[in-house]
Amino acid sequence: MKDLVFLGASTAFFELMAIVKAVNNANAAPKYRALAILDDNVATHGREMLGVPVAGGLERVREYPGAQFVFGIGSLKTRLVRHAVVNRLGLDSSRYEAIVHPSAVIDESAVIGPGCIIHPGVCIGNDAELGSFSIVAVNSAIGPFAVLEPYAMVTSLVAVLSSARIGKSVFVGSCSCVTEGVSIGRGSMVGAGTVVSRDLSEGCFILGNPGRIINKFDVPPDL
Repeated sequence: MKDLVFLGASTAFFELMAIVKAVNNANAAPKYRALAILDDNVATHGREMLGVPVAGGLERVREYPGAQFVFGIGSLKTRLVRHAVVNRLGLDSSRYEAIVHPSAVIDESAVIGPGCIIHPGVCIGNDAELGSFSIVAVNSAIGPFAVLEPYAMVTSLVAVLSSARIGKSVFVGSCSCVTEGVSIGRGSMVGAGTVVSRDLSEGCFILGNPGRIINKFDVPPDL
């Protein structure tokens, strides 16, 4: 059984624990044991979430040499700093567990990077590639040969069609569609319900059907 330490004490923890419990229930013997949560918000320290203690700040990762880590820091607000948190911790990528809900359908040729989170009902096509720490939320589909670069976040009911490329730290809102072969530059944000039918440069906010660029912003230079 693998011991898991969760990084982040936000509400996302409850979703992650639901996936972990589903994995355990799908196996003859439990695969995972939730050991602790680490979070830099001192107000959470000493609390418990679903019976799992918040044991301190992220700097305590070195105190768990035998555990795998679940990178639970991921939201619209944090999407452009997730990479900086991982860089600061300095752990080898092999220490981050990819958490996959048993209801997800993943072609055997697809590549799932370390630290990925794959939620219920997700479909991932042949030769698709999910970079490290990418997230695919409930009932989304990643088409054949599509690529999610590291830290990409695809929320619920999204369709990423064949050979599309989602750049590093891109956020794709619910019920959106990224059409075949389209490339989205790093750090960009796709609003809910948007159809992306043309390439986007980095730092774009696009919204609507058809999608229109609403705003452009600077992307952190170290992204």
